[in-house]
Order: sequence, then structure tokens, then C-alpha cells
Amino acid sequence: MKSLTLLSQFTASLGSSDSKLKRTRHTVNPENGDIYFVRFSESNVELVKCSLVQTQNSDVSSITFLPNNGFSNDLDEIVKGLKFLMDIQSICIAFGNGDIVLVHLDLANGEEMVEVVGYVESKIKCMEWSPDEELVIFVTGNDTILEMTKDFEVITEFPINVEELGEAVSISVGWGKKETQFHGSEGKTAAQRVVDTSNFTLSEDDDFHPRVSWCDDGSMFCCSVVDTNKGLRVIRVYNREGILQSTSEPVDKLGHILSWRPAGNLIASNQKSSDKHEICFFEKNGLRHGEFSLREIKNHKIVEILWNCDSTILAVWLERETSNEISTCVQLWYMNNYHWYLKQEIMPSSTESITSVSWDPEVALILHYTTDSNYYRLEFSWDVLFANTISASNAATVAVIDGCLIYLTPFRIMNVPPPMFAFSIQLDSPAVHVSFSPNNGGNDFAVLQVNQEISFFEWLGVTDTPPKPPKDKIEGPYRGPIRQIAWINKTMLFCLHCHPNNQFDDITQIILEFDDNGQIQKKISETTVNLTNFLRRLYYNPTYDTLLCEANDGSIHKDTEHFFVSKTPVVSLPELCNWIGTTQVESEKKKETFVIGLSEHNKLYVNENLIAADCTSFFIHNDFIIFTTSSHAVRFLPLHANLLDLKVLDNVIQSYDETVRRVERGSKIICAAYYDVFLVLQMPRGNLETIYPRALVLASVRDFLNKFDYLSAYKVCRKHRIDLNILYDHNPDSFLKNVQTFVTQIEKVDYLNLFLSSLRNEDVTITMYPPIENGPKSSSPSNSHDVSTKVDTVCDAVRAVLKSMDTKIYLQSIITSYVRKTPPDLESALNQDMDLAEDAIKFAIFLVDADRLFDVALGLYDFGLVLMVAQQSQKDPREYLPFLTELESYPKYYQQFKIDDHLCRHEKALQNLSLAGDEYFDDCLKYIREHKLYHSAISIFANNNEKYKGAMAIYGDYLFTESNFKEAGLAYILAGDKPKALDSYKNCGSWREAFAIAQELNISSDSLFNLVKSLTEILSDKRQYQEAAQIILDYTKQPEESIILLNKGRYWTESIRISHMYNRTDLIETNIKPSVIEGHTQLLQDVNSMLDQLNQQTNRLKEIRANKANQLVSDPYQNDESIENVDTFSDTSSMASGFTRYTLSNTQLSMNSTRSGKSAKSRRRQERKKARGKKGSIYEEGYLLDSLKRLIERFNTTQAEILNLLNCLVTFGYIKRAQQIQVLFSDLEERIKNNLDEIFDAPTNNIPVIETELESDETRKVEKPKLVQLNWKLHVI
Repeated sequence: MKSLTLLSQFTASLGSSDSKLKRTRHTVNPENGDIYFVRFSESNVELVKCSLVQTQNSDVSSITFLPNNGFSNDLDEIVKGLKFLMDIQSICIAFGNGDIVLVHLDLANGEEMVEVVGYVESKIKCMEWSPDEELVIFVTGNDTILEMTKDFEVITEFPINVEELGEAVSISVGWGKKETQFHGSEGKTAAQRVVDTSNFTLSEDDDFHPRVSWCDDGSMFCCSVVDTNKGLRVIRVYNREGILQSTSEPVDKLGHILSWRPAGNLIASNQKSSDKHEICFFEKNGLRHGEFSLREIKNHKIVEILWNCDSTILAVWLERETSNEISTCVQLWYMNNYHWYLKQEIMPSSTESITSVSWDPEVALILHYTTDSNYYRLEFSWDVLFANTISASNAATVAVIDGCLIYLTPFRIMNVPPPMFAFSIQLDSPAVHVSFSPNNGGNDFAVLQVNQEISFFEWLGVTDTPPKPPKDKIEGPYRGPIRQIAWINKTMLFCLHCHPNNQFDDITQIILEFDDNGQIQKKISETTVNLTNFLRRLYYNPTYDTLLCEANDGSIHKDTEHFFVSKTPVVSLPELCNWIGTTQVESEKKKETFVIGLSEHNKLYVNENLIAADCTSFFIHNDFIIFTTSSHAVRFLPLHANLLDLKVLDNVIQSYDETVRRVERGSKIICAAYYDVFLVLQMPRGNLETIYPRALVLASVRDFLNKFDYLSAYKVCRKHRIDLNILYDHNPDSFLKNVQTFVTQIEKVDYLNLFLSSLRNEDVTITMYPPIENGPKSSSPSNSHDVSTKVDTVCDAVRAVLKSMDTKIYLQSIITSYVRKTPPDLESALNQDMDLAEDAIKFAIFLVDADRLFDVALGLYDFGLVLMVAQQSQKDPREYLPFLTELESYPKYYQQFKIDDHLCRHEKALQNLSLAGDEYFDDCLKYIREHKLYHSAISIFANNNEKYKGAMAIYGDYLFTESNFKEAGLAYILAGDKPKALDSYKNCGSWREAFAIAQELNISSDSLFNLVKSLTEILSDKRQYQEAAQIILDYTKQPEESIILLNKGRYWTESIRISHMYNRTDLIETNIKPSVIEGHTQLLQDVNSMLDQLNQQTNRLKEIRANKANQLVSDPYQNDESIENVDTFSDTSSMASGFTRYTLSNTQLSMNSTRSGKSAKSRRRQERKKARGKKGSIYEEGYLLDSLKRLIERFNTTQAEILNLLNCLVTFGYIKRAQQIQVLFSDLEERIKNNLDEIFDAPTNNIPVIETELESDETRKVEKPKLVQLNWKLHVI
């Protein structure tokens, strides 16, 4: 689908020659592009040089003159070979008389420029150097091949015409022989036909000169000569050592031309018969392998054929003879999908004839040729000739040039794979360039032909008819050959061509005038703009009415108001870009124009900014800049973004990333239809693929939704499998406001059902289709809406509209809206009018499980509806009729109870059972116990005192069994069962409530004593000594027992008060003082223990942290404690992740992704290790922090005990004991204050963090405890 566009034409004058030359040989220096020519004068052969830097004075410069040695005036007979040798910076010239000459260009001191390095006595017919310039082949006058090294030392010499066929000649073993092959319409008789090679002759155009051509890798070369023994031209293939490998099969009238394709698979020659002239191909084994015919009908002959360096284009140099005049041309042929296209035909002026042709050795699309008086350097580019008017009526037509044929394929209408096409037009001369006009939606086009005529075509019926014949044609300006055109509008055309003096390029504006029939009447004016620069590209964007031209230095010139190109560039691209385009972006209420350029080095630029460094093709869509990359992906840059802020893209593809799509290797963009969702790509082998990228599809959907065109958006989503939730999530507020419009446009019940069925409580504009960064956003951000009720909201809104329109027509959609709710409202779905009930059931049964629908119908207590569901679901009557018959035999409420119980609706079942009558009250109590419906029962029987007490009694029993004695006691009181309430309060230690009820029950003294005893034991077990002492004191009047309990709880002050109140001061000496001394001793031990723990653990913690810091600096793996815990690492983790334990990161890294599942036993083992905090283990630091935190919390609770103890010690006169423990406890408090911040607030920025696969940083998990400041000190001591 590509065509060749001529970008630049460099011309240099070779001057006039004293005699007419049949040929001018030239060679190219690939290092700097200089061209070297040899031309003949009367007595000498002149070597001249042409540099690419053009000057105003002289185009060429003479290097040296070489002697003629009396040869003929034909340069072909004088010079047999010319080659620039890069390694030695010299030119090798082989003369027909046998001389081999080196012309040194880089002269050393005293070195002669011209050096004769060899002589062949039998003369030289041909010379060809190997691609690596290590070997050279000469064909001598004796028809031998002479092979030499680059130093002209003979390697071998051998005769050409031999009987042997070669070492690699094919040998038939009977497999796949010709006789067994299919011969088409000729039938099997073709297999028996014997080819008579005795009648084969030479071509009438044969010049009898030998030809040599090398394979590009230098491993083989071939030689085409006239075999004197056979009288035929034969191609022989030799290896690098000169050993014959194969000989071509006999071919009648095989031509003399020869060129080995650089790709190495084919050798090209020619065969001319009476009715056709073919370029034929041979494999290196000598067998013929395909051909194609030239489209020449006049007398002609092929002078040479040449492959370009990347094997894509075959140049055919032709001579045509008409009316005793000889004209020359070069045809450029390109093969794709097994079809040969004539992409360009190069014709010099009528006064010139081509004298030599060659491709550039390194740049594939640069062609050099000479004429009698000029040298030309042509640079081409592969272009897709596409209608680029951004319009919905643009048929997305691509034009393909094939000689005098233009192939047209409107991709919006059809996709026809090449080499086929939708339509074609025939021209009277080969086409050069095609330009589409904005007229008629961008479908009209103009064609530039090689004869410099421009034809205009109008294409109205793009869908089914080819373009009309040319409306008219005009001749281009005579100022120079045109190479590109741009049809601006109906009356204006621009042409890019060379200036007559060949010093720069011109742009000519042509104004046309049409008559009433639409035919061109005349050219009104031609206006030429001289930019005094060489131009490469003429580009017109009809959408923004922008004309650009690119100069050779990368500067971009833009048209002014009257379509005159400004000489001042609007932007200069960082490098020369062979492909350019332009677009406009609206930002901050203004339009900015951007130039997009793609260089031959795969760099994509927007103005001066590099966007991608691996771009292979690009296309400017109405919403995106689309481009393919060498990493086999197509990317989409939104035009709504700030293109100048975009950075170089990477190749990372995220989930649900609509801006990137993987494509086949080597894919390139052909076109994308404007305001459509497809993209056409061409593979390297030539076939086309039409894809529908997510970016284009979603952009189209969003555009339709913003225009409230819900039907078009729905169809695009349905066709391309876009989640239909986007119809709502794109703009929820707008959808709910326009739900009437949505339903009216969608209309079809099936479409509505599919939409409702696809709903889910998720915002797909966040999870699946997030807006492209810097791209178009939803008009109302959907993430501000609660998606948890989205399905219910949409279903309710759509149902309301459907019911207002026609319930009967939209019954299925209404049912769907009920079923899709969360939870499904199946009862409402079935509870339709009786006229619609059957239809509702028929549809609902496809949405919901039949058994579930049966249960819902049963739950409505409508047996007619139940039977209808059962019949529609094709249930076996034996399954449901006995059950329904049994239900019908029960009374109403008991029947409903049975139904609800069957459906596990226990609360509703209890409600119906309570209404069935008093005789079922025992069943109610049983049902309550069975299903634990106590709260429901309390609510149901709240107005019936007796039943309420019965329900509360069984609730109390339930609470008692659950050990919830406090509430069980309350339940028993409400039920009127005080003995059980007393038992419940006793079990929970609620002694006040228990004794209150005991007094109400007027229990005996023995029972009261037993109650006191039981409660005292229960409270003592709970360490509630003060409450237990209060019970004994109140109900037994035994102060001594009470004081004993208070002393256990260290309530010494209360003990002193009671002893004085009951006149038992003797208990102070016997009970209270010994208890105070004992408490002093115990607390003294506790404080000392806390001090020791604080000192040891803080020192160890500092040591651990210091070691970690030192190991990080010296060797992070030295003394790695995790080595001994290697068995605890994840089975799937790598050794690197397991033993890399130190990091300076300030953030906590989640290790969940690298953890593997462990058994419960293994986890318990790890927890035990963590709890032990073994010294040197990875858990030690965390263990120490936990332990110190508990120490501080213990200190906080001990302060009150210390204060109580100090008061008692001072009261009893134990001053020294009080001073001793106060000093010790003060020391503990001071040390805790001094170390608290260092322990828990140590700076983490410079301290390594331990991270393993088993746990994250334990230090960070331990929260700093709060130190309680209680005024516990006594100043009197």
C-alpha cells in the first residue's frame, strides 16, 4: 500500500564533451557521498569528482587525466570497471587494454596519484569487486576468470566455458520430479513434452559482454557469459575460492543483464521473446524461480538492472527507440504479495540520455544517474498516499501507484488486500504523485504524471463506483520537473519542483478557472516562491487549511494568509524528518499548531520535542497521534494533551492501558478512518490487518455519550465488547437526567436487557477504562458517586421510565430490572398483573434458577402462581403436588408458618405461628429455642404479658447456658422467676443484686450464710478483696475476717479504719503491721527487678542497634543472624531476597507478595520463637521493645501501690523503710524518663531496618507507651 515519493533532486552539470559518449561510468564514496566519474575526451580519459556540497561556481572538479592508449572512442571499450575502495581511499579503474590502475585520493608524501598496479595481456572484459573489497574478479579476453586479492595478487585463474555443471548441481532421486507435478490446464501431456534446447538462441539485444555480480555476503559470485560451445548465454555460480557450484538451466533468448539480489536468494536477468520482455530470476542452484513482464510495447532494450542495497527495489534501465530516436528511462520496480509494482519511472529531458545508473551503496532509497551533460542524485521515500481530510464523509481512501495504473481502496467501505484493489484508473503515462483534495469530503484527487501533466478526478459514488474519468488535465509549470503536488481547493494547486538553474527548489501556485460544466477552462496564474533552499516535502492539512514545506535542513515553512509560503521557518525540527504532519490542539481558549515529524532514525518529534525514539510510522487521527514502535506496539497520544510536556515514552504496558496495543512484528500504519474506530496495518510480508484499538473505540464511545447519542455508543460497546457499565459511569448525573432519552434511543428490549444484565456495583471508568493522562475527561467525575447502590439506582430509574411507556412491551426489561437488584426483588418481579403474570414467569425463569423462583412464588402464599411457575419450569408434579396438598390442608396462619419455615424465613414463620392460636404457643416456645429467635419473640409477645414472660423465661435459660449471668438475671426478673435470678447474680458476682433479691425472697439464715460464703469466694477469686470484705462486714459482722481480705488486697488504710470502728485495735499489731512489712518487702523486690530489667534490656538494645549500623557500613552479610533461620524463609523466595536484610528505605515494604503459605504448625513455631526473643535472633529487638513497653506499663500501675505503702509505713513509724523504697522507686522513675525517648523514638533515617520474608520491621510495630505522672512521693520523709 506504499508508493515512492521523490523527496529531493540534486543536479550537477558535467560540462560538454568533445565527442558523444555512449556511457559515463561513475562510482560513489559511501563515506561522504562524493561521486567520481570517468569521461572520454579525444586522447584521454578524465576522472572528475562531484561533491554533494553544491557551489555557485563549478559543479565538478577534475582529479586527473588517464591515457587513452589508442583505444576506440567508446568509453565502454576503454573503461571496463570503476570502483571506489574505501580502505585505501583510492579508485580502481580497469581498462579494456588490460591495464589496472589505482588513482590515490589520499596522497602520502612523494606518492604518485596514478599507479598502474597490474596488466592482463589478454585484455580485460569485466571487473567486479567483492562487497568486502577483499577480492576482485576479472574476466579476461581469453574467456577466463582471474581472481585476485585486494593487493592484486593472483589467487586463481580458470576458464569459464566448461562442460561441468558444478559441485552443487541438483540430483533428482525421483521425489517431486517434474513428471509427477500438477500442470494445470495443460494436463498430463505437459509432463511428457520434451523441451528442445537445440533451437534456443541468443537474445537479439545481447551485447556479448560478460557480466559478474557478487552475493552481498561475499561468499559467492555469478558470471553471465555467452557459451561459445552451446551458442547460448549461461549463468554460472562460483564460491569465493572460484570453484564452480552450479550452472543455470537452459533458457531461450536469455539476456546479458545480471544482478544478484543483496538478500542473496535470487539472481536477476532478462528474457526477451517476440511478445513479451521478462525479468527472470534464478536461484543460486541455477534453477529458474519466477519472473515478471515489463509493460513495454515499443522497440526497447534493457541496458542494466540494479538492486538497491536493502533488496526492496529493482531498477531497470531501458532504451526505447521511436521514429529513429532513442530515449532512455529508469523504472523502479517493487514486489509485494507476489506482485510487481512499477513505483516510479525516471525520464530525463528530451535532450538528454542516461549514460550510467547506480544505487547508493548505503542509503537504500538514493539513486544516482548521469546523462550526457548532468549528474542527478534522487532521494525517495515510502509514503502512503492517503486522503487526510478530517471528515466523516472521508472514505479513508489509499491510492497505490503502479505505473500507469492507480489502485484505490476506500477502507471505510471495504478492506481489499493487496495486490487486489477496489477500483483502478488508467493513465496515459506513469504516475509520479497523488494528492487528495478537501473537495467532496476529501475524496477527490489529482495525479501528477511523469510527462508533467496533472489530471484531476472527481469521486462522488465512493461506495460502489470508480472515479469518473479525469475532469481535465493541465501541464505543469515549465520552470523545472515537478516531483510533488498539493491540491489545496477546487481552484488552487501547489507544485514542488527544481529551480531552472538547479541551485534550489521552487514552489509554484497555480490558480485554475472552471467553466459551467466543471471542466478546467484555463490557468489564471502561476506564482512561484523562491525559498533559496532545497526542499523535501510539500504537505497540506485540509482540516486546518495549513500548507507546510520542509527544507533539507529540517526547517518547516508555513503558508501565509494568501497561501504564499513564508521564507522564515515557523519551526526547526531537531533533525531532518522524511515524514511530517500537523495538527491543532485547543488549550486555554486558544489553538496551538504543532508539527509532527518522523526521521529515518525512527525518532518522532512534536515541534522540537522528542516523543519517541523507536517510532516506525505515525498517523494523525482526529483524537490521537497514532504511531507504531520497533518494540511491536502501537501507541496513542491524545491530542487533548499538552504535547510539548510529553516525555519520551517507555515500553511498559499497564493493565487496562488503552494507549498501547501489541501488534505483529514489523507492522506499520496504513490509515485510520476519521471519526471511526478501526486502524489498518500492513505487515512486512504485505498483507493487511484491520484492528479496532481500545483507545479509538473508547474515544468514540465517550464522544457519543457527550453528545447524548446513547444508541451509537451502545452499538459500539456491543460490537467491540466494551463493558456496558461505561454508559452510566462516564457521567452518572447526565445519565440519570437523560434516562428517558436513553430508553427511547435504545428502544429494543433485548438491548435494554443486555444493558441491565451487565450492570454491577463498580465504576469501570476507574477500574477498567481510566481516562488517559492529560486526555479527555468525563464531563462529570464519576468517582464522586457511591457505586455501592449503582445497580439499584439504574434499575429503578430505567424501570420507572419503562412503566411510564408501555408495561406490556417492556415487560421483560422490567422483570430484568427487578432481578438485577441487590438483593434481587423476585417477589416484585412475579407480583405482576394476572394478564402479564404468565409472560413474566416465562421470562423470569430464564434469569433465575427455577427452584429459587418456585420458592419465591411459594413465599407469596399464592398457590396459583406457584403452580404456574412449576409448570413453566417443567417440574415433575410428583415433586411438588403432595407438598402443596399438605399445605392446603392447614389453617391459614399455620399454613403460612409451614411455608415460611420451609423457606427458612424463621422470623416470619414465628410471626405467623404466633397468630395461629393459643394452642400453638408451646410450639412457638419450641421454635424459638430451636432457631434462637428470642429478640423476635420478645417483640412479638410484648403486648401479651403471659406469653411475654414465657418467652423471657426461655431467653433467661439461653443466657444462663451462655454464661451471660448478668443479663440472665434480668431476664428471669422480667419473667418473674426470682430464684433463678438470684442464682444468676450469684454466679456473676453481682452481690448487691443478689442480696437484694435474697431479702425479697426472705431466705433463711443458713441460706443467707451460704450465700455470703459463696459470694466471698467468688469475689476473692476475682481479687475483689474490698467487695468481699464489705460482704463479710455487712452480713456476718466479723471484722477480723474482713481485715484479712483487705490486707490481701493491700488496702491497709481501710483495715486500720475498720479496726478502730469495731474497737479491734489489737488487729493492728497482729494483722495489719505484719501485712504492711510483707508488702514493703514484696514491692522492694519488684522495684529492684524492674531496675535490673531496665538496665539490661536498654544496654542490649543499644548494642544491637550499634551492631546493625556497623555491619551496614562494613559488610552487610557478616554475622548475619538470619542464616540460622534459613529454614524459616519462603520456599519460593530467592536467596537474594532472603538474605538481603538491610535497607535505608524510610518506607515499609510489603513482603506479602513474596510470602508463601505456611502451615498452622509452622506459624505457631515462629510465634514461639518470637515470644522467646532468643539472643542474636532476628526477633530479639522486637522482643526487647515489647518487654520494655510492658515494664513501663507495670511502673504506671505500681505508683498507686507505692503511695499507699508509703502512707502506711510513715503512719506506723517505719521511716527508714519508707525512705528506702521511695529512693529506689525514684531512681527507677528517673531512668525510665531518661531512656524512654531513646528506646522508642530512636531516629530511623540512619538506622538499618531489618526486613525478611518472615516479618517486616518489628521496631516500627511497637508503639511508644505513655508514662503516667502520679504524685506519689511523700515530702515529709
